[in-house]
Amino acid sequence: MSIDDIYRLVQVFSNKEQRGFITPSDFNLLIKQAELELFNKRLSVLNEKSTPNRVAGLSQEGLTPESSEQDLTPFLLMGSSKNTGNTSFSVTGLKENSFEIPSNVLHLKEVFISPDEELSLSTNVPLEIVKPEDVNKVLRSSLVKPSMSYPIGLIQRSSSGKSRIKVFPDEIRNIVYYYYGIPNSPRWDYVTIAGKPVYNPSNSVQSNFNSRVHGELVIKVLEYLGVHLREAEVVQYASGKEIKQDN
Repeated sequence: MSIDDIYRLVQVFSNKEQRGFITPSDFNLLIKQAELELFNKRLSVLNEKSTPNRVAGLSQEGLTPESSEQDLTPFLLMGSSKNTGNTSFSVTGLKENSFEIPSNVLHLKEVFISPDEELSLSTNVPLEIVKPEDVNKVLRSSLVKPSMSYPIGLIQRSSSGKSRIKVFPDEIRNIVYYYYGIPNSPRWDYVTIAGKPVYNPSNSVQSNFNSRVHGELVIKVLEYLGVHLREAEVVQYASGKEIKQDN
C-alpha cells in the first residue's frame, strides 16, 4: 500500500466508528509514531532473542527474529567515520582512538575497521565490541592483544546521551558501521482544492516498511484513535473499493 492507501484506510475506519475526519497533520504525527513503535518492537526481538519469555510473547504476534530482521531491512544503513584526532592514554598505557556515533544511529549492527579510505568491503576487518568489564583483560593479554588484524572497541555513553566508540589499537584511522535507523519519516502530503486536501504524491514520503507491515501500521494508527480492529478486517477493506473513493 502507498501512504495514500494507508491514509484512506484510516479515514474509512475512523468514519465507520464515528471518530470524525483525521486531518493530514494529525495523521502524519500518528503514522510517524506508529512506524517508530513497530520498528522498536522488531528491534527488541533481535536484541532479546536470548530471552525466551519475551520472545514467546512477541511471537504470538507473528514476530520471530527472522521475520523481524526481514522487516527491518529497509532501516539497515551504512555509515563511516574517520579519526577525530582525539587520542588519549588508557589505564593500561595504550593509546586509544575515539569515534563519535551519530545521533540517528538507533542500534549498531556491525562495525569494521577500514585500512584505507576506499572503504572496500573486501579489506574491512570486523571490530569486536567488548564489555567494559572485559576491556582491560583484553588489553593486558599477551595472546589476544588488540591489533589491526584483531581490533576491539568499547562503546561509551556520556551523561548528555552522546555515544562514542573507543577503538584499539591506535593505528585505526577509519571505521565503517552498519546500523538501524529511520531513513525518513512517512508523510502524506497534499494540495488544497475546493477547500479539501488532495493527495500530492510528489512531496509525500512512503512508509519505510515493506507491504507486509502496512496492515499493522493501519491498525496501530487506529489504536491511537481508540479504534480496535483485526488485521483481517484491514485486508478486506484494502482489497475493496473503499480506499479508491475520494474522502
